[in-house]
Amino acid sequence: MRRTEPEAQTPLEQSVRARKVLPRVLLGVGAVGVLVLVLVLTGWGASLWEVFSDRERVQRVLDGAGALAPVLYVGLLILQAVIAPLPAPAVAMAGGYGFGVAEGFLLTWAGCLAGGVISFGLSRLFGRGLVAQSPRTVRLDRFVEEHGVALIFVLRLIPLVSFDAISYAAGLSSIRFRSFLLATALGMMPGTFAFVYLGGSEPGLLTWAVLLGLAVLAGAAYLFQRRFLRVRPRVR
Repeated sequence: MRRTEPEAQTPLEQSVRARKVLPRVLLGVGAVGVLVLVLVLTGWGASLWEVFSDRERVQRVLDGAGALAPVLYVGLLILQAVIAPLPAPAVAMAGGYGFGVAEGFLLTWAGCLAGGVISFGLSRLFGRGLVAQSPRTVRLDRFVEEHGVALIFVLRLIPLVSFDAISYAAGLSSIRFRSFLLATALGMMPGTFAFVYLGGSEPGLLTWAVLLGLAVLAGAAYLFQRRFLRVRPRVR
């Protein structure tokens, strides 16, 4: 079935579609607002930040979970990916320290990937409809649809770029889910391994080699995405 582009719709069609999409957008915004308000008023937000930014605190939480530690660990990673401001490096390092490099890497990779999928799904469900009907975003949306796999893959290689922001932004675009999943699954591997290895190994020459390799890869990815984005279409 041929997709109807926003610029081909009549004003009446756009108005009807907006009325259908608006309730979902308001519901999503309201839910986020309530969550933020609860975290601020109860002090849970500050507590979560302190836990997620301290490897030793994360490790104590996992130690208290006993045999359920792997399940709790994956749950913490999903929570971190959905609640965007929460940091991930300390959690990944705790995974390497508590489970070892191999198991820690697999758990961290799976947890972050699941969190990214949930973030993508929430954004696609509550925000995509409103973005899709805007004529100003049509050309940019086509660009992301055609080149989104390469763009997301490269951005995932740069640790300083917010993992959560990429997931939410991708959900607003027209990129296919399987393309997002593939780019995320592959692109997050180097950074995930580096942080897990840093937490699960003794400091030494190999540790510095892993960090240097990640820095070189991230730098190359940054330069590539700068050149890559120069070809993006101008959106009027």
